[in-house]
Amino acid sequence: MSAKTAQDLVNSSVVQKYIENIDRDSEKALKTAKTVLGSSTVKLYSSTTLSEYKADRDRLDKCWGEFNGAWNKVMFGKARDSKELIKTYTKYVLALTALEEANAKHEAMMNAGFAALAATLLSLLADWIKEMHKRCKALEKDLKDLEKLLKKAQKEVTEAKWQTGLNIAVTAVSFCLGPVGWGARIGVALGGVAVHSVIDGALGPSSGSPLGAANTVAGESVELADKLSKGSKKLTGAASAVITLKMDTDEIAQAEKIVKEVRKKLNSVATEYDRLARATANWKTDIAKVQKQADAALNAYRSAVKKYKSHEKERQALLKEFKQWK
Repeated sequence: MSAKTAQDLVNSSVVQKYIENIDRDSEKALKTAKTVLGSSTVKLYSSTTLSEYKADRDRLDKCWGEFNGAWNKVMFGKARDSKELIKTYTKYVLALTALEEANAKHEAMMNAGFAALAATLLSLLADWIKEMHKRCKALEKDLKDLEKLLKKAQKEVTEAKWQTGLNIAVTAVSFCLGPVGWGARIGVALGGVAVHSVIDGALGPSSGSPLGAANTVAGESVELADKLSKGSKKLTGAASAVITLKMDTDEIAQAEKIVKEVRKKLNSVATEYDRLARATANWKTDIAKVQKQADAALNAYRSAVKKYKSHEKERQALLKEFKQWK
């Protein structure tokens, strides 16, 4: 086919329509990438994910330019054959398809707000773990000190009703040590989990939840809150019983000091335990709320990505027109 025929080919309505469509799609793809890359969402990306996305954008820009160069050679009768046109167009289509596919994920991620919610959830859980470790460790020490004091009182106060009350208190303290001991070391599953790794997990092919570790720790917040609530009821009840107990006159002199000490310590620890239980219940509610929002955003993101449809095969059809010119 002569150069003149080649010019006629590229100027045909069929070819022009193909080019018009693909150029329009390229402009749209680059504009979308610019919008996403300018959003706050990508600030939470890993450097690798961000670099790959930028590379997709730059590749399309480059391939588009190379194809336009080959196209202009044909238009001005400077091309000897269709090899360069076919080669550059093939790369152009592949680059456009790759960016469109990347855009489908990253734009959906931006619109769904999953990245920001994942970051909020991880931050909330980290703050909760930090507070639990601090308060539970302190309370664990207080409970152990109280347990020693109660056992000492059991030896010094022999009155039957006091023995019963002290036994109940010791049992309550023993029960309460379990939850605070766990709370002092809770959240191990979240160690080392960064928001960019969660986002990478969402962007990847896995259908599982990238919030696996976060969901595990969120579940622990529910369980710990329930255990602390039960412990608080037991300890508060035991404290109330001991504080209201009266002593016989013949025991007042020898046991008054330790009884006073037990009442003060028991009341103090029970009060702090109750405060912790209430605070943990509030944390549980806040964490559950953000967790629910993050899960909804993840579902919205995945639903949007599923709607993506590749047009690569349709665009490759133009190659048949180009191949008419050998």
